[in-house]
Parts: sequence; structure tokens; C-alpha cells
Amino acid sequence: MTQVSLSQALKELNSGQINKGKATLNILAADKNTAEQALILLFKVAMSEKDIEEAKLFSDKLVSIAPSKFDYTNTLVQLYLSTDDSDIAISKLKEFININSDHAGAHFLLGSLARKFGDGYLAKQHLKKAQENQFQDLYSLKLEIALVYSELLNDHKNAILCLEEAIKIQSDNVNAYFNLANIYEQLGNKSKSLELFQQVLFIEPGHGLAHARLADINTFDPASALEYEKMSLKIIKQEKDNLIVADLYYALGKVFNDIADFKKAWEYYFRANEVNRSYIPKYNKCDIKKLTESTLERGEELVTSNGNSELTPIIICGMFRSGSTLIEQILAASDYISAGGEIDYIHKILFNLIANPIELANTASTSEFKEGYNRELTLRANNRAFVTDKRPENYLYIDQIKSIYPNAKIIWTERDIRDNSLSAYFQHLGPSLNYATNLSDTLHYYTAQQKVKSHWLKKYTDDIFTVNYDELVSKPEKVLIPLFDFLGIEYKDENSTFHEKKNIVSTASVWQVRKPLYTSSSGRYKNFSEYVKQNISEKEFEAFYNLSL
Repeated sequence: MTQVSLSQALKELNSGQINKGKATLNILAADKNTAEQALILLFKVAMSEKDIEEAKLFSDKLVSIAPSKFDYTNTLVQLYLSTDDSDIAISKLKEFININSDHAGAHFLLGSLARKFGDGYLAKQHLKKAQENQFQDLYSLKLEIALVYSELLNDHKNAILCLEEAIKIQSDNVNAYFNLANIYEQLGNKSKSLELFQQVLFIEPGHGLAHARLADINTFDPASALEYEKMSLKIIKQEKDNLIVADLYYALGKVFNDIADFKKAWEYYFRANEVNRSYIPKYNKCDIKKLTESTLERGEELVTSNGNSELTPIIICGMFRSGSTLIEQILAASDYISAGGEIDYIHKILFNLIANPIELANTASTSEFKEGYNRELTLRANNRAFVTDKRPENYLYIDQIKSIYPNAKIIWTERDIRDNSLSAYFQHLGPSLNYATNLSDTLHYYTAQQKVKSHWLKKYTDDIFTVNYDELVSKPEKVLIPLFDFLGIEYKDENSTFHEKKNIVSTASVWQVRKPLYTSSSGRYKNFSEYVKQNISEKEFEAFYNLSL
């Protein structure tokens, strides 16, 4: 009778009687003997109708009647991920693992998701469990663990070991070589990173990302620039991924800037930003206005607690490409300061709460939030008293940071906005920095940021120090001696040694901060003035060239 009833339901569905077929299947789903098959069919119908919520319901029921079948849990997890319900997805995986603690695939998936959503400790725990339970794809497992170490746990030594093990497993797979090259580049090891990117290209000659990275590492002469251009255009012609195409155009801009062919450099930078704008969210001036207003309207923050009386964060704010990485590297040459890089913890948790100041303040005052941020700082502090956090968006949360760490110091980096705008325009930045793809949008964002800076200066006058990039590179001690005095640390000529530091630098400035200070980037906008004028309105051009610090 069961076969007849299921056959009847299928007959009804296939003849277009969808509601009648679903009704039959719901009856069968109530019978434990036919429930699983009926729920599978109901799930397929829901998916065909693009009813994700109903599909979740049927998947959940399948999980409840067959809690040891990973396919059902995996499907449910993917459904929740598709609707951005990552917390529920992770909880469903945890429920499965509580019952099936030796399932290597479930541990691997949970570890991978935890890495993606920024929980390094959870990721490491479950990826190690996957390894203990003989996860079959050992190469992918080593890659995931390496990413956890490098991206989340600030442990690049173990990341390198994992990637080297992965290469031994699959010596013809480019992924481990590419990730290993990234780490050596961040460490400032030019020869090693170059060797590894070239190995990627030996295995896969058309690997656009590896080819683009060669432009950052090498300095070109006219002959090598033309050779690089020829290969790049060949790859671009075949490449379908716009992100890689944009990367290659930005690289070409850098190559021709090296040989002072500014006209050709501009043409490639212009194309790069056109492509970049085609796939990232459009910059919305109204959203930035609301963001700014919401930040300015927040009330006075009470001190809730000092996250760690022995640890003082140094928050480095300012426009992207305004010298924040440089000043962090100089500070980190001190025996008392550790470079924390861009810690995304605060922005990731608080950004969506900015429009709701009460909820934002309540979240920031919880012990969970404070302990989480303190854990991120401690991870990077290397037993030093001060640790930097130069996430650019932190300028929005100065009040919240000061409520947790009353002794926190704020450094605001600034640069001639004409140079700053072009420097950002010449970099392949992500969706959160979409203003950089258009010079007028960059000016708009800068103006909004300056309003917030003025606001914080009134509230925290003695705790904010402005570093002017152009003054820093031309008269370093005039800037650095007062800066170190502001931090309460003795200046020991860190300006002379910062470029020799063998630490991780994971921003676009990775190679610039490996050199002694130089002034050639000041006034760089003059090389491109005639090309800028051809591509923006007269009003925008006037604003761009009349606006400086």
C-alpha cells in the first residue's frame, strides 16, 4: 500500500496537481514507515517552488527522524547559510556532532564555517577533530587549518608548516603554493614569495591572481613592462572572473607607473575601477550621511570596565592609504608595542547596530563582547603593554572603545587628500571601501569622516593624536618624538629600524613599509592631473585639486 500511495503522490505531482500531491505526501509523512521518502519529496517540491522556509521545515523533520544521516543535516545547514542564518547553521551542525562525535565530514564543515565567520578557536577545534577522525581530503584539511592559523590565530609559523605538508600531499595543486606565497609576502620575504608565485604559474600559466601579484613584488623597466602587459592582456582575454580581471588591470597600472608612463598607468587604473564597480555594491552617499549622523548623535558613554588593566590598545584611524600601516610599523619597532593589524572584531559585531544606539551600547557593554575583543588584542600583543588595532572603520566606535579601555590612545593618520584619493583609487579594495573606485566618492567619504573626527576631538581631546603623513616622511622626528611622548613611551629612534622588522603586514602597503622613509609619494597626484581632468566633471576636478589638509 505504501508503494501505491507514494506512486499516487508522484502521479499527482507529475500531472500538475501539485497541491493534491503535497496533501498526499503530508499524510504519508505522518506515517513512520513512509515519512522519510515523503519528506524527501516534499523537500524537492518546496525547492522547485523556491520556498526556502518550507524546505527548511522538511529538512529539519528529516534530520529529526534520521539524526545520523549527515546529508540531511548538511542540506539543512546549506539552506540556513543561503538565508544568512549562520548562527542557526552552526548550531545545527553542533547538534549533529553531539550525536555523531566521530563524523569527520561534520567536523570539517563546522571548522570551515567557523573560520569563515571569524571564530578561530572553534575552527581549530573542529578541524583538528576532523583530522583525528581520518577526514579523507587531507589536502583541503591542511589548507583550512593553515588559513585558521594565518587569518585568525596570528600563528604564521604553524600556517607555513601546514601548507608545506599540503604541498607534500599534492605537489601539483596551486592552492597551497599560492597561500604560502601570500604569507611570505606578508612577512616581507620577497625572494621566497616570488619563487612561490612563479611556481603557481609554472603549474598553471594562466593563473591571473598569481600573475597580478608579480607586479607588486617586482620593479619594472620599459622592456619588462611591455612583456608583462602582453601576458596580462592574454590572461584578461580568457578570464571570466571580473575580480581577477580587475586585479590584472590594477597590476598593469602599477607596472606602467613604475616606468613613469603615467598616461598608460591611468588608462589601466581607470579600467580597473570600471570593472571593480561592476561587481561591488554602489557607493551610497545617503547611507554614509545616516551612518555619520547616527555616530554623532550617540550620547556620553560611561566607563563599563577596563578589558585588561595591563594592556592598552592603540587605535589607528583615518582614511585607507593615509599612512596607517607605516605608523603602525614604526610603533611596532618599539619594545613596548606590538602590531595588531586590522582587527575586524569590533566592526563585525557593532556595524549593523549603529542606527540603534541603545542596542549598540548594550552589546558593547556585555562581558562577552569585552572579553572577545580583549582576547583578540591579547592574541596579538606578544606580551607587550601596547597593541595596535588599525581597522579603518574603528573611527565609528571610539566612544565604545574608550568605555572599555579608558586608557586607549587614538592615532588619526591624515594625508593630502589628493594623494590619498589617488592612492586608494590605484588599489584593488573590497566592497567595504567602495568609495575608492570614484574620486568624488572618496572626497565625500573623507568629508564625512572628518566630521566624526571633529566630534571625537571635542570629547577625547587629550587622547587623540593626528599624524600627518607628509610631515612624517619629510621630518620624521618632528612627528615621532611628540607621538611617543603622547603614548608615554620613550622614543628610541624607531624611525631608523622599523623597515627591518620581520613581522606580518597584511595590507597593500606590505612592500612600502619594508623600506626606509621616502618622500616620493607626496605630491604624486601631480603626475596624473591631466588624466584626472579628462575623466571627472569640471566641478569635481576643481574640488579635487583645491581640497587639501
